[in-house]
Amino acid sequence: MARPWSGLKAIASAAGDDRKLSDAIIACEDHLGTFRIERDDGITVDAWSNIIHDDNGTALFRLVSLAAIKQPSHADIEAFEQRVEEKDVLLRELQHRVKNNLQMIAALIRMESRNATDDETEEAFSRLAGRVGALALLYRSLSTDQPGESVDLGTYLSQIASSVMQAHAVEGIRLDLKVDTWPVSINVAMPTGLVVNEVLTNALKHAFVGREGGTITLHSLVDETGCRILIADDGVGLPEGMLWPTTGPPLAGSAR
Repeated sequence: MARPWSGLKAIASAAGDDRKLSDAIIACEDHLGTFRIERDDGITVDAWSNIIHDDNGTALFRLVSLAAIKQPSHADIEAFEQRVEEKDVLLRELQHRVKNNLQMIAALIRMESRNATDDETEEAFSRLAGRVGALALLYRSLSTDQPGESVDLGTYLSQIASSVMQAHAVEGIRLDLKVDTWPVSINVAMPTGLVVNEVLTNALKHAFVGREGGTITLHSLVDETGCRILIADDGVGLPEGMLWPTTGPPLAGSAR
């Protein structure tokens, strides 16, 4: 149209970006950003700019492309929010069903453990039931009415500790539990819960052999560096001279 770039009356639409489209076209190449063109009906565009060269590398002209972006209407936004809400309800229902199924599986495993003919098989079933139970607790946390996709690690570990103590309770053993609120994703909560479940179970079964009681400590405390989890006990400990960890079945001794 034989008009200068300054004829494009458009300002970048991103927050904190006050560039003029005419300046961006000259100063930059490739994708320039999103701009709002000033006219009666208004229009928002994505802008690209490239210099076309001849075979000798001499700049011939600049090619500019503007692609209009359709702004969603109020009805579009409401429809989108409704779809998101429906999917969120379906997801929570799925998580609730998974939790129920895991609880049923854990109950079936514990039933089999009671029918086991030897101690080793019974303990293996019991450990498996504990792991499935830890996952069921996690899905129970996810299926509540709390918003978001995070899990409070402190609450989750408290629930695991309560479940383990109830399943393997030994008279005279007390739990020193201290937890802080610490939101985490399910990808963090799941392995953490399984490890805590395993170590607490090991401590209850092996740390106080020949003792009338003791204390198991579970702390999940937050400081300026993040969240630190401590599991310890004042049990009999490992035999003198034994190296840990080793491969093979769980060792009889303290969970430190």
